[in-house]
Amino acid sequence: MKVIKILYSKKRFILGSVFILLLIIFTIFIIYLISYRSEIVILNQANPTNPECLPVAAGGNCVRRLLDGVYVELGKENFQPLAVMIENHPDARPPAGLARANLVYEAEAEAGITRFLAVYASGEKIAQIGPVRSARSYFVDWVKELSALLIHCGGSPDALAKIVKDRVFDLNEFYNGNYFWRDKDRLAPHNIYTSSQKLGQYLKENKASQGNFFSWQFKDDLPLEERPLATEINIFYKAPDFLVKWEYNRPSNRYQRYLAGKIHADQDGQVITAKNVVIKYVSAAVVDKDLRLKMETTGSGKAIICLDGSCQTGSWRKQTDSSRSYFYNDQMEEIKFNAGPTWIEVVRPERVVNFK
Repeated sequence: MKVIKILYSKKRFILGSVFILLLIIFTIFIIYLISYRSEIVILNQANPTNPECLPVAAGGNCVRRLLDGVYVELGKENFQPLAVMIENHPDARPPAGLARANLVYEAEAEAGITRFLAVYASGEKIAQIGPVRSARSYFVDWVKELSALLIHCGGSPDALAKIVKDRVFDLNEFYNGNYFWRDKDRLAPHNIYTSSQKLGQYLKENKASQGNFFSWQFKDDLPLEERPLATEINIFYKAPDFLVKWEYNRPSNRYQRYLAGKIHADQDGQVITAKNVVIKYVSAAVVDKDLRLKMETTGSGKAIICLDGSCQTGSWRKQTDSSRSYFYNDQMEEIKFNAGPTWIEVVRPERVVNFK
């Protein structure tokens, strides 16, 4: 009887010990799981565009880049902006390096033909950018608000005069051909290109490395479950070859660009997308026999701001030639953009724009 009791007591002790051990292991596992999941949530909420780059506010070493709001390591947030005039004539397509711009302005140059001002400030290597074309005075005003280096090949008389008068930091291919090259497989004048390496060399020679401009406000993307299913933006520039469509992709929270009914991509196949699309209404008038335009870049006007799959009406304001353009909703609250590429579609009031 005594032996049975001893054996029973040992069995109870062993079972109890095993139970306690399992309970400890289970508790440790739960604590680890909660800790791990919390870390993932912090990372994703703080920096969904680059989870490996933890913001300073969350104990990391990353801050938002001033030009596009993307989180980058400290010291890489304010590179000198490079603003390249890129052609959009049908004979100049497809472009090179346009899909990798952080900010793009599109506006009519003359006779309904649009042109791009592509701004880069990421510091990444881009082997080919172009075709580079001439400047217009209103593009110069948008360059000035960023204190950017304007890269161009000539320009309209008023644009060239403004560059000199306002002492705009510029790089004109006419006088600095060694920073450009001409592609022999393309017909002139649609064959002038440059690269981030050549532009970086010019910046180094001119001891320019840091930007000097006011940043917009940026935010994190809207959660997936709160995004609408689909949005489409159509911009009817004057000629069919320049009709633009932006098609929203819900999972990536990006807008894919179409030009003249086809997906718009660089010559290397990289499709052009944007996190924010802004339609900026600007008054314009023809000023010469070549049908060049003058645009009212200062003051205020109507705007349509599209991000997170939705579009809202608002306004733009720019006090002087060199002050930053800001965008507001109908309650006059400054727009907070998503981090990533922004396209500003500059349209004349008579052009048709719709979104659905």
